[in-house]
Amino acid sequence: MAAVQPGQLGAAGGQYEEPPVVNVAELLPYTALSGPGYSVQPQAPTNGAMGQYTIVADPSVFHDDAGTYYVESLDMLKIRLSEIPAIAQLDSMSNTDVFAKALATSAVRPVTAAANMVMHPMDTVTGLPSGVGDLFGRVSLGAGAIASSASNSFGSGKAASQAGNATLNALGYDQVRRQLAQKLHVDPYSSDPILTKKLNKTAWVMFSARMTVSAAMMAVPGSMIITAVTVTNDLVYQTPRADLIIIVQKKLKSFGLSQEEIVAFTTNTAIPLSLQVSAVKDLEALGNIPGRRAAAVAIGNMMTEYQARFLVTSIHMFEQWSQQNSPITRIWAPGVLIARDQHGATILPAPVDYLSWTPRIAGFVTDPNLMALRHRVLWITGKMTPLARQQLAANGWSIREGQ
Repeated sequence: MAAVQPGQLGAAGGQYEEPPVVNVAELLPYTALSGPGYSVQPQAPTNGAMGQYTIVADPSVFHDDAGTYYVESLDMLKIRLSEIPAIAQLDSMSNTDVFAKALATSAVRPVTAAANMVMHPMDTVTGLPSGVGDLFGRVSLGAGAIASSASNSFGSGKAASQAGNATLNALGYDQVRRQLAQKLHVDPYSSDPILTKKLNKTAWVMFSARMTVSAAMMAVPGSMIITAVTVTNDLVYQTPRADLIIIVQKKLKSFGLSQEEIVAFTTNTAIPLSLQVSAVKDLEALGNIPGRRAAAVAIGNMMTEYQARFLVTSIHMFEQWSQQNSPITRIWAPGVLIARDQHGATILPAPVDYLSWTPRIAGFVTDPNLMALRHRVLWITGKMTPLARQQLAANGWSIREGQ
């Protein structure tokens, strides 16, 4: 457990603590910490809310992309680890005789540059700060609390560029790419540039050679069984990319967003298209409640994928609360998202990895604006330190744990 800093009094009269360094095996099954082509460093520092994880990518699978990668948030770590078997599978496919013949065929087909479109570096893997902690700022729940900004920053968290244009979609390349992603159990709009590069190239060769996904997968001796976390849904696999964008735009318009706000949301590379679909689906399920529009605008203004996923997961937790407890009747977006349900409970979803009693967290949960609300529930999906649990209870917070 982390050492308590003497002489530092928290907002409730307790002491702050240094965020602990945790054993990753406390958060993930031990068997998930290593596999063909990778290993996860056994310990991870935390920052009061999220863990900071290190993936060592081996040349046996990653070749020139081998090296050390940093991921902040357990959610993103699970996604990245689930993508590694797909990367290995795509690498194996590219080394088969069947693929070599298909590659020769693809050389005579038009628009071959499609498989080599410009890729953005994956900021979410190279360790740029996520800024999730910045969402726990000063609370303001008054009439002017939810400010809508049409501006957007693309400074970090950029998703990998998706191959495909109108011509390719018409020719069927987009469909082949989505089918291949579904077979590999990965998100076709993943922000992982290593996966995206291999997915683009393999799908292009298959499309050019008119090779089916089944034939391509059967060409690999001893194909591995791929297991993955759930990162998307059938709509993302079955629907052309352009149609998905239109669906998201129409939903956002129905929520009351302006054209500028819709553009900011749908062109924000910190929000992969699959995540956009999940966000509007859950926002729609909540119904036309006060604050829904502001929540959508807040997601559209996020600077990193970490931040966007934090808010989208929060929305999903609201939708779960509505189904399992009492309907959500309004949302506030002062940074993180806060909601009130039909019975008057105040719900603060916290999809964090490891919560500790830091000055930022203490200052947020003891803010007078929140303390004035009745029936406050902190819904945490990860773990917390004993001091955090003690202080939250002392300040009148009920704690709900688990998904």
